Amino acid sequence: MGAIVALIVIPVTMKLSRGDTHKVVDVEGVTTRALAPTILASGSLTYESQVTLAPEVTGRVKEILVAEGDQVTRDQLLMRLDPKAPQAAIEQSKAQVRQARLRIERGQVDFDAQVTKVKRYEALKATGMVDVNSLDALVSSRDLAEVDLRTSREQLSQALAQLSEAEEQLAKTEIRSPLDGKVTAIYVKVGQTAVPSYSGISGSTLVDVADTTSIDAEINVDETDIARVRVGAEARVVPAAFPDKILVGKVDQVAIAPRQQVGQNKSYPVRIRLTNTAGVIFHPGMSCRAEVLTASQGDAKVLAVPVQALRYEDNPEKSSSAEKSLASVFVYDAGRARKRSVTTGTADDNHIAVIAGLKQGEQVIVGPAKTLLFLLDGDKLSVNVKNQTAVGK
Repeated sequence: MGAIVALIVIPVTMKLSRGDTHKVVDVEGVTTRALAPTILASGSLTYESQVTLAPEVTGRVKEILVAEGDQVTRDQLLMRLDPKAPQAAIEQSKAQVRQARLRIERGQVDFDAQVTKVKRYEALKATGMVDVNSLDALVSSRDLAEVDLRTSREQLSQALAQLSEAEEQLAKTEIRSPLDGKVTAIYVKVGQTAVPSYSGISGSTLVDVADTTSIDAEINVDETDIARVRVGAEARVVPAAFPDKILVGKVDQVAIAPRQQVGQNKSYPVRIRLTNTAGVIFHPGMSCRAEVLTASQGDAKVLAVPVQALRYEDNPEKSSSAEKSLASVFVYDAGRARKRSVTTGTADDNHIAVIAGLKQGEQVIVGPAKTLLFLLDGDKLSVNVKNQTAVGK
């Protein structure tokens, strides 16, 4: 009998006590505002201008004239490769040029002699002292001498071209800076062989030079979000090494072609030009995460409520993938909580658009979170003193 009485009395007592208790809540008015939704992406910090210098000729590293961290200027000599092989090629090409010029001189003498003979035989033929066949043979010899002379001249052109190529190869043994900046990395040592290659083998890269006056962030945006990213959009970047430091900037470049790695979705590189980088201890390749705003302050305002005011429940019908959950809020109505179903739209970090279910000026309950979690339709409410002004409005 005591158990039966307890089952009846306790729930009734709790209900009565709950009805007499006012829950203290925080409220906020439903207003129109311009939402600024963002997309999240990760990437790394990099310099705005950075060049990796690779060898164009094979050669042993003879001398390194700079160290990592050195400031350099455009065309400054950074390192030298062994020039013996290109110098030998130059000497060989010069010898070929001299030989070609000697052949031209010899051919010119032979051609002039043949021309003189032809003129003399033409004069003798006019007097009948030589026959036509002898004259024709001399004319043929003159023409062949002319062909040999042209051939020698072409050989000289070829030798000069080979000499120019050898001199260019010698110039490539001197590695010079393409810009004003700082040496950020040196990949070789004196005595190591530099090898032109695209396979990334040892010696295929020599030195990195970067313009350190400005820092960019290069992030990879998923293909599902790239359509919402535009050049000039504001962005916030947080380096992994400085989690309490927020770098701001704007999208400077959006790649047209995607990158795709095996087993991963397609992503598009997006470069963000950062502005407040003074005092940042920076190393190229630092990981970072970024938030890119996909709307601007000039966009149209929409009716919105704080995101913490929303509650979601499973939709028993589940007629479509878009209706798997039902959204609702609690409205403050004359000291009572009134549950209201709403239709939501786009959102940013703090607010979410309400397409239907609320009117401007109504008050929605936003907290405390524990109170909001167990709030029921019809509960008696009292508003936090800090929000009395908002309720009066």
